[in-house]
Amino acid sequence: MIGDQARGEAAQCILDVRSLRKAMFPSELFDEFAWNMMLHLFVGLANNEFMTERALIEKAGASENAGRRWIEHLVKDGQVAERHDDDDVILTTDAITQLRIFLDEVLNRSDTPVRE
Repeated sequence: MIGDQARGEAAQCILDVRSLRKAMFPSELFDEFAWNMMLHLFVGLANNEFMTERALIEKAGASENAGRRWIEHLVKDGQVAERHDDDDVILTTDAITQLRIFLDEVLNRSDTPVRE
């Protein structure tokens, strides 16, 4: 069985590759703030860390206004738990389940050995 630590490492690897891509290619071609936010939230979950709205927006590379709009969209979509301003941002149970399935598939398709 794959644990959240390995999944968190996979999510971090995806973020690192995306960061490298952003450094090498125009960012307007690839901006996906909501996806970055979800991956960062999963990495935080795997590391038992909470994420403030401000920290999440900064990590996703969004402006404050755009970041807040994307968080609101993620709430409406059921990916992020409903919250009040300045509350920590957390993934919903359904989002965590879907990300686990996705990251398991990423790990299973990669050449990287899966650690339990």
